[in-house]
Amino acid sequence: MRERSDGGARPEAVLAILLIVSILLIIFSGPLHGKAGKEWGSRFVLGIQQVTGSATERIKDGFGSLRRLREIRLQYESALEKLGDYQGLERDLVELRRENIQLKRQLEYSAGMNFNHIPARIIARDPSNLFSSITIDKGSADGLRVGAVVTSFQDDFFGLLGKVITVARHSAQIRPVVDPDQYVAARLQKSRYDGLVEGRGTEGGELTMSYVRKSAGPLITVNDLVVTSGMQSLYPPGIVIGRIKEIRARDYSTSLELILEPIIDVTRAEYVFIIGGDG
Repeated sequence: MRERSDGGARPEAVLAILLIVSILLIIFSGPLHGKAGKEWGSRFVLGIQQVTGSATERIKDGFGSLRRLREIRLQYESALEKLGDYQGLERDLVELRRENIQLKRQLEYSAGMNFNHIPARIIARDPSNLFSSITIDKGSADGLRVGAVVTSFQDDFFGLLGKVITVARHSAQIRPVVDPDQYVAARLQKSRYDGLVEGRGTEGGELTMSYVRKSAGPLITVNDLVVTSGMQSLYPPGIVIGRIKEIRARDYSTSLELILEPIIDVTRAEYVFIIGGDG
């Protein structure tokens, strides 16, 4: 049998002690004993009573301590629950403030745009696939149509995000510009040389600008901006596409290959502006 690890007295033991005391009282108080026996019995009973009284007090104190510990535990659990609620409220408040600042900046930029545009919010995308379509909360009921250009405002830049590929009544699908099947007529903002931008299909979401004259090499530097040219394209001119990250000049080629970093990070975009809708 496993021994009890707690030092407290068991109720059965207390009852047994009290029973023994009662029997002793009866025996030593009876008429068959002399005065000395009764006196000895009284002292014995008194000692027993003192011992049992002390044990009883300790038991009461133990039960009182257990009750107080239980109350403290309940108070602690209640305090933890309230703390969790407060932390949740704080997180919600921080998120609301961040969203409010973001919406304010988007609204200010939207008011200053010269293009006829429709603001929308991204409501779905596949985070594991950079090239998958993106869903927004506006559709044909809001004036959207297939082929409309999608832009975004991020880090103080107004840039190209992609184009509308399918439209439902209250939602639409966007194909991002980093998709390897996307082609955009582009131009170097500073040197004004033209080329064609397409998605590289890499995990980093980089772009490639091809067909740039090799003679333009001395006029091109890393971090130069590339914008839409508007030449034979549905994209209006002057929308920023990206920055030059790397310049490649192969001996056997008559043109340069420029590696671009998109100006809009598709994975961080939350709000968009559709150009070319009926809004």
